[in-house]
Amino acid sequence: MTQHAASSLRCSNGHSSRDQYGALSVKNPAHSTDPCASRRWFSDLLWRAFPSRSERELSEKASAVLDVSPRQVINWLREEHDPKLRYVMAVIALAGAEIVFSRIEGHE
Repeated sequence: MTQHAASSLRCSNGHSSRDQYGALSVKNPAHSTDPCASRRWFSDLLWRAFPSRSERELSEKASAVLDVSPRQVINWLREEHDPKLRYVMAVIALAGAEIVFSRIEGHE
């Protein structure tokens, strides 16, 4: 993949998520046609699943649980890469548990 093609996959710079052939690559857990919405949704979900004071702290917690590098988690937080479905499902489960436990503890 060329440098230009790699940079066009980043959502934060306003470009569409297109592969090297120009096809739109969209994972749609956010129920949106905006290709960056699913990355934004997953980033928000990571913050919910791994409450932290900083991006670095979150990346260390999440990487240990998800068995990925802290750098990979930072890429997800900065909306630079799409996660695989197995990571999406794991984080959904963890975020759901976090919501339940926060209500039990009264931290709503």
